[in-house]
Amino acid sequence: MKALFISLSLSLCTSALADPLTWTAEHEKVVEQSTLAFAHRLPLQTVIIGRTGLTTTRVATVISDEGHLLAPYLPSIDGDDSPYLLYKPDGSRLPLTTVTEKPKRFIALLKLTEKDDTLLPTRISAVVDHTVIIPTCAPIASLGERPGMYVEHLEFAPPEKATAMRLDSIFHPPGSPVFDLTGSLIGVTLAPRKTNTPALFITRLIQEFSELDTVLPDLTESTLPSLPLAPGVPPDEAKEITDSPITEARESFAETTHPSPLPCALIFNEGAQATHSILGTIVREDGMILTKASDLGPDLRVRFGGKSYPAIILATDEESDLALVGIQATGLPVVKWSDDTPTPGTTLASPILLQETTDDMVTEPTSYPGTFTQLLKKNTPTVHSTSQVTSLGLITEQTTDGITIAALTPETSASESGLTPGDLIVNIDDLEIPRRSILTDLLDRHRVGDEVLLTIRRDGEEQQFKIKLSSPNLIPPATGVTTSAISMIPSVRRGPFPDVLVHTIPLNAWDCGSPVFDINGRAVGINIAAISSTRTYALRPLEIRSALARLFAKTRAF
Repeated sequence: MKALFISLSLSLCTSALADPLTWTAEHEKVVEQSTLAFAHRLPLQTVIIGRTGLTTTRVATVISDEGHLLAPYLPSIDGDDSPYLLYKPDGSRLPLTTVTEKPKRFIALLKLTEKDDTLLPTRISAVVDHTVIIPTCAPIASLGERPGMYVEHLEFAPPEKATAMRLDSIFHPPGSPVFDLTGSLIGVTLAPRKTNTPALFITRLIQEFSELDTVLPDLTESTLPSLPLAPGVPPDEAKEITDSPITEARESFAETTHPSPLPCALIFNEGAQATHSILGTIVREDGMILTKASDLGPDLRVRFGGKSYPAIILATDEESDLALVGIQATGLPVVKWSDDTPTPGTTLASPILLQETTDDMVTEPTSYPGTFTQLLKKNTPTVHSTSQVTSLGLITEQTTDGITIAALTPETSASESGLTPGDLIVNIDDLEIPRRSILTDLLDRHRVGDEVLLTIRRDGEEQQFKIKLSSPNLIPPATGVTTSAISMIPSVRRGPFPDVLVHTIPLNAWDCGSPVFDINGRAVGINIAAISSTRTYALRPLEIRSALARLFAKTRAF
């Protein structure tokens, strides 16, 4: 019976919590080998799903040869039934069959309407290690975007009869699949807490839901490499644990892989809070520093090497959102670029320095690791423009009376038609529209450019307007605020950019402008936008050199 637990040996996890763990280059190479291999299998064993009427996209796992998917539960629009959708790499969307939904466990069992022989079911296993991989997926905006991978760690060793594990961060939305380093599915995340995210073992889900037991493959036992394990702690002490010792050890190791001295400086807006600072990358030894232009204020200072310098903006580049900042200094360490594009799954790391250490400044010097996801090309078409997702060109609001128009999108047929906010939508093409779910279903059956007849009620009288359907503008949302904590602060400008490297280092807006390194200390780019908790954009050296040429061409005397 698959629901029976594999006997686990956790005797190695009994070391005292006070004993520091050590993460080495050999450990990181083991993780990187695993993520490189998993990145190759990821498109075969996972898919991106959504639900009609929602912009949310998430990662689902293929669990059977018949096309069953273990997916995160997504509440339907306005509580009405609506199909889950499969987002294909070409931008098309296919409806999925809903077998069952388990909202309390944040999962849904779905099935492809047609068998896809290119997809392979994943293995499942019980937990035998404390370093795991979680596929991540920000709202899909561009064609061909793929899931990223975040390497996560357990806060402490789960007790022998535990049914759940506790992950170190709060980045992961409920229903996310959790894999071990061999690529076996071992659990599914629950709702994040204030400082951590619990995840239910796959064996526990099987015990609870007979539908899963009939379609999941048999449990296998993973043969995993030797890596540091989180110490075991008594139950009364577990409540006080907020940081995984493995995470702390790995972040400390990542910091040692960077060049020394670090070609990086803190740029802060004079008189502003510490969180209004930003990082910069030193590109010339005579005080030339690159950073993100849209986060700079008028009065700047730079902290480097324990000293504070007055700084000025020499030039800005609109295309790349880079700014060249100058200080009166010489002999600064200069970043050395690598033009090699990383392979998906490659470990990357960036320095995080909220404030440099002084008597009156807060300090947080460390580095955060992540994995490279993909190269996202400039002007890649949006999913909505290729998948024929349609829009009326207006924002609706569900009221007790029906659907009203809350706002009109500029430069659309609706905005030029004579419709006004407050109009009540009665019907479209003679179809009554009392709920947004019905409106969403109707739009899903049309194509961009179709013309529909919209009947509205205004001041007790009905009027009709012909509206041409358009593509919605999908802007990456300013995600980050959760119900329990602020998980990250995104950049205000999140596009458009030239070609960018996409990675899963969890940065905040003020961490942008920093270099991103591989584990050999080679700089592969500059972080230019924090998109979501585990999705960051970085400019390549090729784009940086082009921007530098434009910046130096218009730099004022300094």
